[in-house]
Amino acid sequence: MSASEARTSTELQYTRSGESYGREHQAAAEPPHSAPLPEPKLPDLDLPQSELDLTMTFDSIFAEMAASKAAEQEHNKVQKRASNVLKLSQENETLKEQLRAMTERLEAAERKQRELEERKHATS
Repeated sequence: MSASEARTSTELQYTRSGESYGREHQAAAEPPHSAPLPEPKLPDLDLPQSELDLTMTFDSIFAEMAASKAAEQEHNKVQKRASNVLKLSQENETLKEQLRAMTERLEAAERKQRELEERKHATS
């Protein structure tokens, strides 16, 4: 029997039994209805106990965020004050240097004036 004759013979058998080839093929593709698969067994792991507190609430999270935001604002204020203090101390040093220079010039001018008066009295 050739391959085409065998196929024709098989098709006739399906037709005689009242089933078509398509239905037979479809039935073979579908899984049989059986009980659901059992849950896979998870391995038993010896994990170390965590020291994390997992009982946090949204209120505690928001409270921590607000506290950190307030601390950040306070830190920014302190940084700004520190910057202002640094500027003022630099300006103070500059003013002290200017005052020293003016004092030296004034003392030099007073000495020169005294010397001129002494010469004037000595020549007269």
